[in-house]
Amino acid sequence: MDILQRIINMDKAAAARVKKAVERETQLSDEQGSRADSERDSLVAAERVKIDAFIAEQEQKLSDKLACAEKTRAEQCGELDERFNAHKAAWKSEIFARITEEK
Repeated sequence: MDILQRIINMDKAAAARVKKAVERETQLSDEQGSRADSERDSLVAAERVKIDAFIAEQEQKLSDKLACAEKTRAEQCGELDERFNAHKAAWKSEIFARITEEK
């Protein structure tokens, strides 16, 4: 009977050790999951910073190109206005002469 009791006690002790090992494994798994989540979040945050910097850089480049294009357009319009104003009187006279000229 003593042997049976020892076997039962050993079985209970083994079951307790298995339960404790399973709990420890679960705890370690949870901790690993938390660390992985934390690392993922920090990597995502770092990549977002890079993406935001890239977006800001591209927006600045686009803004610079737009400003340059606007400056060029304004210069070209100014040149056309100057040419028009320089020849305006002559063109009006020529047009008026052609309209009033007898055929």
